[in-house]
Amino acid sequence: MKKTIYTIALLLSTAAVTHAQTPIKETREKLADVFLVGQDLVLYTVKTQEGQLIYSEKRSDQSYRKETALNAGAVNGIIGANAAGDEVYVYQKTSPTKEKIAIYRWNGADFQKTGEKPFPKLTNHSYNLGAYLSPDQSTLLLTADLRKTKGYEDLYLSKWENGKWSKPANLDVPVNTREAEFSPYVVNDSLYFSQRTGEQAFVHSLPLGKDGKTTGQPTKVGNVVNKENAFTSAYKRLGKNEMWISRTPDGLYTAYLTGQAKMQEAPVVAQQPTEVAPATAPAPTEVTLAYGFNEVYLSIGQTAAFDAFLSQQPDNASLWVKGYSDNVGPDKGKKQVARLRAELLKKYIQLYHGKRNFKVETSNDVLGGEGQEYRKVEVHLHSQF
Repeated sequence: MKKTIYTIALLLSTAAVTHAQTPIKETREKLADVFLVGQDLVLYTVKTQEGQLIYSEKRSDQSYRKETALNAGAVNGIIGANAAGDEVYVYQKTSPTKEKIAIYRWNGADFQKTGEKPFPKLTNHSYNLGAYLSPDQSTLLLTADLRKTKGYEDLYLSKWENGKWSKPANLDVPVNTREAEFSPYVVNDSLYFSQRTGEQAFVHSLPLGKDGKTTGQPTKVGNVVNKENAFTSAYKRLGKNEMWISRTPDGLYTAYLTGQAKMQEAPVVAQQPTEVAPATAPAPTEVTLAYGFNEVYLSIGQTAAFDAFLSQQPDNASLWVKGYSDNVGPDKGKKQVARLRAELLKKYIQLYHGKRNFKVETSNDVLGGEGQEYRKVEVHLHSQF
């Protein structure tokens, strides 16, 4: 049987989506943090002459205001949220010796305070007051200079035990170095943080074990986030939305947000009908994903390509995931990068495509060549179960 189709002016579907990297704010003010509540409300932390204050802006109409309820201290900062994302945890320093964590719920119009939690008592000389409180409020990561750091500023871990915080423990190497480490954030069993290098800073990440301790070596997040000659910090990931702040040498701060955005709709022009025989392209059975040097996480573009590949596979399918590294660097490091590329991709499948019940096996290898073509992960479809 034949059917009639119409030629379309451009091969773009009006429903097609792509991952977009969008500057949501550019300013000369000193942005210290950025956080997304729901899909419309963005919170910014700004260092001003009055102190460190929290402002909000609605993406729908760009209305902007200082959040009076959240700014109960001279220094204020968003340090986490509950799993639902409608409750935020706010660090507030009300005097040189008084610090606390206040909990606020967003009701769609304003923030209502629902509780408080103490902050660990410590003499912190850090300029960057970054911290992260887990959704269950049991784990606190903080940036601190306690005069016993590995370098300038280090990351410390404290646990909520028996109604109080444990003594903050230095995360030690390989996280903390002689450089400054700050802006901690945890997502999908991975720790993200910024590390200063001279006048620049780059976002790094590494896996966390079941005990909350770091495993492996830190690697720089992809070039979508990290730009040369920039100071990048405040990285976060909420669902498919990523956000961070980048400061260029001229003092311009830019807050970025990535997520799914509709492509510009293309006009559809109907022409004379053409009769063609129906054809169905077979679903792909393999995909190759490219990585940057020492990168173990997918870039935004590669994530979109991989999601598209998985969407064409049958439920309960068996996937073989093999990670590769090129032949640059020490043997231990090359093997670790190849292994992490495969293992973290498996975690991604389980986390974001768990309902599909894919069976995933992994392997890894170090290739003899050098360059982009050897830094990859290959995914092959095996028989259906």
